Amino acid sequence: MKVFLSWSGELSHKVAIELREWLPFVIQSVEPYVSSEDIDKGSRWSIDIAKELEDSSFGILCVTPQNIDAQWLNFEAGALSKAFSTSNVSPFLFGLKPSDLKKSPLLQFQSTLYDKKDLLKLILSINNILGKEKLDESKLKTTFDVWFEQLKSKLDPLLKEVPTSENKQIEKTHDKSNEAIEEILDLTREQFKILRNPEIILPPTYLAHVIKELNQNSTVDAQVIRDLDYGYRNLRRSLSNIPEEFIFENKELELALNRLERSIIYLKENHKRNRLDSRLFNE
Repeated sequence: MKVFLSWSGELSHKVAIELREWLPFVIQSVEPYVSSEDIDKGSRWSIDIAKELEDSSFGILCVTPQNIDAQWLNFEAGALSKAFSTSNVSPFLFGLKPSDLKKSPLLQFQSTLYDKKDLLKLILSINNILGKEKLDESKLKTTFDVWFEQLKSKLDPLLKEVPTSENKQIEKTHDKSNEAIEEILDLTREQFKILRNPEIILPPTYLAHVIKELNQNSTVDAQVIRDLDYGYRNLRRSLSNIPEEFIFENKELELALNRLERSIIYLKENHKRNRLDSRLFNE
């Protein structure tokens, strides 16, 4: 299985190279890919890279304080998320913490911190999509423990390349306010998942049931309409709780919600008319 390692800038490139060398020691069936072209030349997005992206099943974005706002990194992140599920894309935060992404499009992805616990989660995520080549989890954890120190010995010296001023800015704190920010970001990420996958609130099977009922009978059970309206309002509330700068493709989502709202209004009005007609008929 191929893993696409995205980078932008000298430090990010060094981190990507170290990850490329290290990953196959932990999961032998993994084939990491790192482009060696210089991003400033403007020729990195070649046919070869496009093919590698198409053939990859997982993407790791090497994010540093120097490239956190790099347009190229954000562009590749978008390309990766379109190629496969966002759960198969992870920004690897080198010298950063999740709250540093609060104004970045990368916030939508589940980040990986440069520490042993988070790196293990990343490795397990990659292993989970290997299919028949998936390794036994307990054996994989043992292998990871053996090789982690080697990666640490390579990456720790690179932390010195982060400018001093930025080091101070990104220094980890454990006060309550910082913990609150991290919690808010986690909640925001969960809301993104709902907005990207509305079926979490309105499952396709449920909507199919409603449509089937509509086709079979001109009347719709009042409970069905209430459930549909409840799901729609939950979706609206989720959207209203997310800051504007974090909402992507908002126009398409708004159009979809407006269409859903009109459909629900129609069902309500039609249900009222059917109830009135039924009473008149029984009289």
